Amino acid sequence: MSELFGIIGNPIEHSLSPLLQNEAYTLNGIDAHFQAFHIAPEDLEKAIQGMKAIGVKGFMVTVPFKAAVIPYLDEVDPIAKQKNAVNIVQYIDGKYVGFNFDGEAWLKALLEDMGQKSLRTEKILLLGAGGAAQSIYHTLTQFAEVHIDIANRTLDKAEALKKLGDSHPHTHVISLEEAESKQEQYDIIIQTTSIGMWPNIEESPIQITNLKTGAFVSDIIYNPAETKILEQARKSGARTQNGMKMLAMQNALAIERWTGQKVSYPKMMMSLKEALHST
Repeated sequence: MSELFGIIGNPIEHSLSPLLQNEAYTLNGIDAHFQAFHIAPEDLEKAIQGMKAIGVKGFMVTVPFKAAVIPYLDEVDPIAKQKNAVNIVQYIDGKYVGFNFDGEAWLKALLEDMGQKSLRTEKILLLGAGGAAQSIYHTLTQFAEVHIDIANRTLDKAEALKKLGDSHPHTHVISLEEAESKQEQYDIIIQTTSIGMWPNIEESPIQITNLKTGAFVSDIIYNPAETKILEQARKSGARTQNGMKMLAMQNALAIERWTGQKVSYPKMMMSLKEALHST
């Protein structure tokens, strides 16, 4: 019998994970189907119970549920618990167990595009304090010499995120206004919110007008392929990266986690580019 996997989020209509997953199943002879589930926040607990009842063997988690889903899982991997965010859930021995590979997928994509093997002493601006930001921040704190400014619309959430990495010596919380005013100081800017995602493609958390020479701007959004902040960064001379590589790596890791089979990450990248080009 074909196994059922999925992704939960709100909104979820834009997700290309179903395309990537179902194509990978076909190419690799995996007897499974992948489904997107649009869930209202107030229905999250019932939705998780319902997915277990109908036999969903694993699911990915996207905005806005990466942290909110944790209380409704049976177990959470220690690293995901530290990050306070889950992006992959697997059904193991009758239990839903949460994992998180967001930070690792993002870092691998970043270093690949920057042509570096590691981060060193870069000054980094992290925009946002949600589930994806939590995972990425946790990953960044492994580099003791980088300087990290966290900027978010709600400063309390940014302060809570900072506490996840209390041992990191160079983290500060600032307002979005301050981040915008000192943008020329940053080597790397990371946009982790849903601001600028389709269909609200004209929105941006800050306005990019004056970047440091050689700056790198990363946005985890992949639809549109170039968000407003990436467009402004490109026009300001920065190197830019959208969320496509991170998404492809997340999906490849999910399939390996669920089925034990490795799938082609480059093939997923090709499929993503074709899908976004046709929209």
